[in-house]
Amino acid sequence: MLQSERAHQPLSEEELNMLETFLASTEAPEECMNSIEMIDGFLTAVVIGPEVVPEHRWIKYMLDPENQRENLFNSPEDESRITDLLNRHVNAIDAQFESEPEGFLPIYEMFSYSEEEERQIAIEEWALGFILGMELSHEAWQPLFADESTAMLAGPLFVLGKVTDDYDNMSQEEKDQMIDMLDESIIGIYAFWQQQAEEEKGV
Repeated sequence: MLQSERAHQPLSEEELNMLETFLASTEAPEECMNSIEMIDGFLTAVVIGPEVVPEHRWIKYMLDPENQRENLFNSPEDESRITDLLNRHVNAIDAQFESEPEGFLPIYEMFSYSEEEERQIAIEEWALGFILGMELSHEAWQPLFADESTAMLAGPLFVLGKVTDDYDNMSQEEKDQMIDMLDESIIGIYAFWQQQAEEEKGV
C-alpha cells in the first residue's frame, strides 16, 4: 500500500487499542485525553469546526492540556507512531463528512460494551471530548451560540457531557432520547459551519 493511500485508511480495532493503550500508559502525559471515545469527540470538533487548527496545536492540547511538558513524547519512535495514528483518524473523520455527512457515527456507536454503565461513560467522554474541541477554538465557535436555534444544536453535548446539572434530573427515557439526538446535532453543527463558510465566500 502506498503511503498516501495508507494515510486515508481508517484505524483498525487493533490500532485503536494501540492508541488507547499508549494514552493510558505512563509514556503519555498524565493529564492527556486517555480514552478513544474522548479523542474521537475532540477530533470530530476539530474537523467540522469553523477554523483550521494546525496539527501541532491540537496534538499539544490533546496530550498536554496543562502545558506541563517540553516534549510530548519520550522518543522519536513514539512521536512518529502516535502522530501517524492520530492523523489517520482525523483523515477518516474528515473523509466521512466530505463524502457522506449524514452517515456520520460517533465511535461509541461502532463498539459494543459489556455493560450499560460502560456505554454511558463512553458517551459522556465523547461529548466531553467534543466540548474540549470547541474550547480549543473558543472565539471562533461563538457564532454557533449567537442564535438560540443554532445554540440548541450543542444542547445534547452539554447534557450528555454532564457540563450542566440536567443529566442527573432526567429519566432514563429522556437520557436515551438525548443520546438519539446527538448524531443529528453533530450533523447540524457541521451544516451550520458549511453554510457560514459559503456565506463568507459569497461576500
